[in-house]
Amino acid sequence: MVTVYLRTVFIYVFLLCTMRLMGKRQMGDLQVSELIITFMLSELAVSPITDRELSIMNALLPILLLVSIEVIVSFASTRCNTLKRLLNGSPTVLVEKGKLSRKALSDNRMELDELLSELRQKGFGSLDEVDYAILEENGKLSVFPLPDAAPVTCGDMRLSHPGKGIAHPLIIDGKISERELNGCRKNRSWLDRELHKRGVEIGQVFLLTLDDAGGIVCLLREDT
Repeated sequence: MVTVYLRTVFIYVFLLCTMRLMGKRQMGDLQVSELIITFMLSELAVSPITDRELSIMNALLPILLLVSIEVIVSFASTRCNTLKRLLNGSPTVLVEKGKLSRKALSDNRMELDELLSELRQKGFGSLDEVDYAILEENGKLSVFPLPDAAPVTCGDMRLSHPGKGIAHPLIIDGKISERELNGCRKNRSWLDRELHKRGVEIGQVFLLTLDDAGGIVCLLREDT
């Protein structure tokens, strides 16, 4: 049993180091440790199913060990910035003040055409429109345009525009969210009146949202 524990810890550390060497672009939305845990848990869970001679405890105990490691590491990284940077890395500036860093691209195993593709998906047709481009810890790219390429805002035109805030889903697929309703300081009577104005019943509503400015969006189910 001790051998199983030692092998589990060894594989975890080995995969952690390997994924860090592969660069941030391989991680997607998951942090390195989370991605490794996902791979290992799926493999451990399948092993006792495919191998009937393998005791199920040989899979359950390593899974518990991995989960414990992840919980401890996650807690420790919130208390120690050095450990957090070691495990998850830190943001990398690919473009700074309009200048591309080829070294940063190479260090993160990212090709120039891949960067240009990412920029196009964010609405930037060329590098000369970008002020800063930062590769975040989770592998996503944050882009800040040059002042001349930034879209005009109401503030630039000295116009006031009340923000709508966020849309709170009050009804989803015919079911009322009491938590969201209470959070918006509304009650069932108010909701019934709004539905009555639109001539619909709760069961006919696919989605009804209320934003912070009081705007209501009501989408009906397709079968109504």
